[in-house]
Amino acid sequence: MIKNETKTGHHKSSLALFVMSALLSALMSGCATTKPADFVLAGFDSNSINSIAVLPVLDHRIDQSQRLDLDAWVLPRAEGFLKKKGYSYTIERNRSLIANISRDDLASPSRDFIASLPPASARWVLILVLDDSSSKLTFGSTGNAEMSGYIFDKDKGKLTWRNKELGRVGQGGLIGMMMKGLMERSAIEQATIQMFQTLPDHKT
Repeated sequence: MIKNETKTGHHKSSLALFVMSALLSALMSGCATTKPADFVLAGFDSNSINSIAVLPVLDHRIDQSQRLDLDAWVLPRAEGFLKKKGYSYTIERNRSLIANISRDDLASPSRDFIASLPPASARWVLILVLDDSSSKLTFGSTGNAEMSGYIFDKDKGKLTWRNKELGRVGQGGLIGMMMKGLMERSAIEQATIQMFQTLPDHKT
């Protein structure tokens, strides 16, 4: 009798995880807002990019009391889109590379700042930034996140592509309340997906 109860409990637990995963996928595909790209600079030729160095994800939230595993959440999405759009790339995982990059640097990037970006061997550098994120519990739960992306040409000392997107997800009811811990991550991933949709394809 005890063995049967254990099996039943395990089955229910697996079913609950499956339902939560399915709902999370539905949230990310259907509950987000989109807006046009911030800008792609005139004269930007995506086909001139031989390889992009993707830096670790910057956390520029005002409140960073809650630690988020941004590299694990965002970099796989970035890698998937770069591959899909035909770019060659390298993923940099040494977080010391981004230690000295500030909000002001990205708001008004100087030629000297761009030229100094790591790694030294790369011409093209992609910087991803979490500007803000949160989750909220009601009778259900919601998540919001704002992500920015920048591609710099170090040789020319120019910003060539930039976009900022807001991801919003939500689920009502008791199931939504159970998913509260997943909402912030979902919103961050959704904002990342939307952001890369505006990056021009690499056609060569």
